[in-house]
Amino acid sequence: MHSTHTKVFEDAITVVPLSSYTYSANLNSGWSIGDVPHGGYLAAVLYRLVCTHFKHNHPRRHAGHAAPISMQLSFVRRSNVGPAHLEVKEIKLGSRVSTVNVTLYQRSQSSSEQMVKLTGLVTISSLREEAGLSVPFNCALDTVPEIPTLTSCQTSKGAAAALWKLVEIPHPEFRKATGHVETYVRHKNSQAFQRHGISEQWTRLGWKQDDENVTGRWTNEAAAFLLDVFPSALAKLESQLQSEIGTYQPVWFPTLTMNIDFKKEIPEGGEEWLYSSVAMKQIKNGRTDIQVVLRDALGELIALASQAGLVMSSDRNSTGPQRTAPEKLRRNSVYEVENVKL
Repeated sequence: MHSTHTKVFEDAITVVPLSSYTYSANLNSGWSIGDVPHGGYLAAVLYRLVCTHFKHNHPRRHAGHAAPISMQLSFVRRSNVGPAHLEVKEIKLGSRVSTVNVTLYQRSQSSSEQMVKLTGLVTISSLREEAGLSVPFNCALDTVPEIPTLTSCQTSKGAAAALWKLVEIPHPEFRKATGHVETYVRHKNSQAFQRHGISEQWTRLGWKQDDENVTGRWTNEAAAFLLDVFPSALAKLESQLQSEIGTYQPVWFPTLTMNIDFKKEIPEGGEEWLYSSVAMKQIKNGRTDIQVVLRDALGELIALASQAGLVMSSDRNSTGPQRTAPEKLRRNSVYEVENVKL
């Protein structure tokens, strides 16, 4: 598995059993936004938690391939880099599907008390063993564009440059987690560029480390992380807010809730590229509502995700001394989002 989604990611999502229902993890600073672990990264940790729990406690259930098919997560408090305590509560163990409650605890900075940082319900089954009625279905209400050829993502020269371009992550020192991906979005010259509120992207797992290229392939855990990665869509929003408020400090988009439905298991060898269609459904009163459709290179549906989040000053992200924010932000830590153009 190390050679699939990289040893760096594997180490970052490692879960260690402490007892039948308790586990430990060490949240890695390299997969954070500012001082706070990235929401998709935390979803990947909980995905691994569930798989580890069934492997150790119910190795034969769901044909030995138990994995999440649905996750409903609530980010209760801001989590921190460092040790985390994880617990699993079994709600139902079934022959077709099982349901568990998962909770991530961390110590309070002001006391030794363990506080709930993230909790959720997870439905488990085996996608590879599922059998039953299947009906081809095209949803006319939300048409997904034709999957482009991968060659147009792999070069920045010639005609391909008019189709897709590499996204430069704004404030990379703040957005360390998203620095682990290469994301290509439609070039503004592309005929399909103008789709109101929708950002299309091809993404692969890769980054530079110590002047060397690190590349991996998407796995099921890594896909959970990717469902919360859409740098181009957020960069547009951040740029407009910075212009309106008159500050160039990064904007923080913390996740409040995230719902994920996994539709297809990624093969053991992983996928080099995955395609996302990201729809900004609404941005109102400092809160975002975003939906993501994730597909493989053949256009087959991998997962669906929806999330609610906030639009906040990055000063609220820091666990250290607070920087001086513009007066408008000091009055209201949640940005007032108006007339957003995506």
